[in-house]
Amino acid sequence: MVKNLFSKDELILKISDENIDIDEFVEIALNNQVIRDNIIQLMLKNKQIMVYYHSYYVIARASEVEPNLFYPYWDDFASLLNHPNSYHRDFALVILANLTKVDIEDKFSHIYTDYFKHINDAKFMTARQCVQNTAKILANKKELTDNIIDILLGMDGRCDFAEKQKALLKSDIIEVFDEFYEQINNKKGLNRFVKNELDSISPKTRKKAKEFIRTYNL
Repeated sequence: MVKNLFSKDELILKISDENIDIDEFVEIALNNQVIRDNIIQLMLKNKQIMVYYHSYYVIARASEVEPNLFYPYWDDFASLLNHPNSYHRDFALVILANLTKVDIEDKFSHIYTDYFKHINDAKFMTARQCVQNTAKILANKKELTDNIIDILLGMDGRCDFAEKQKALLKSDIIEVFDEFYEQINNKKGLNRFVKNELDSISPKTRKKAKEFIRTYNL
């Protein structure tokens, strides 16, 4: 039987330390189910930001390394998609995207709408998390490519952000388009989207658009 290395109070004290060694705790979480369970519960339920945020760092990194160990907790992570705290919504977006790699039960299909509604989250940084983590989903759920790309192409009509924020969000979208260009069927719509950003009010987005145009000789 796997034993707990720390009492719950000791774990909270260690994981809340501002000098925590995340890599050390990732290794522990990967090799000790009791600690893994406890860290997940701290992320889900603890009210102290240094506790739940450091727990998230550990889980996010560990779930990239061994997503199969975290797949049994899918429903717990999915419950955070509607959390009132935007940090916890961010946690869900990142970790669930990691877990799509091992989603043998196709659980993502049941949360697809909830996941992508965050492209218009109340918090702009959470919307960026949604778009940025789309890359992992496209890599692992190729059958959803057309649907996901339609969402990204239609972001102007979906998002209520200020124009400067929308412009910056499009830089993240162009990065996704670049990474998966060959996988995307609607290249006409994609190319049009990028060309429209050559005069973006966001310098970052203008730069991304120009690089994209050069890369694909558009």
